[in-house]
Amino acid sequence: MSNTGTLILGIMWILLSLLWFWAENSAMGIIWLCVGIIELTIALIRRSKEKKSK
Repeated sequence: MSNTGTLILGIMWILLSLLWFWAENSAMGIIWLCVGIIELTIALIRRSKEKKSK
């Protein structure tokens, strides 16, 4: 998956976690929020490595 795709996926997971909280399912909201943060972290690390290699 491309770096941009990972970044977009992370943002989508974070935004969709808000829907879980709104639906009063806090456990799923926390899981989705954590996965979204992990995805964003991975995307940002890849982006910084790409910039260093150029």
